[in-house]
Amino acid sequence: MYISNNVQAAAGAYAVNTARPARRAGQALPVTFKDEVQLSSEAQSFRSMLHDLKGMEEVRQDKVDFYTRAIETGNYDVSAANIASRMLMSRF
Repeated sequence: MYISNNVQAAAGAYAVNTARPARRAGQALPVTFKDEVQLSSEAQSFRSMLHDLKGMEEVRQDKVDFYTRAIETGNYDVSAANIASRMLMSRF
């Protein structure tokens, strides 16, 4: 690296940088436009469904109670053929 003793060139570069007023960090630049987001109808529908799902409980206690009572009373009967067909249809 070559460093010359040209003080005037360094002073000229310094003068260019100091010619414009310094902008302070806290000053905001003027806003000429605002950002805008437009959601498609599918996205709005999804947002609505997601909002509804978040409001639901994770466990549907009414179904749990129904099947618990059915099993306890012996009224819950599933045929072996139905179980076997479902097992054969599912792929792991």
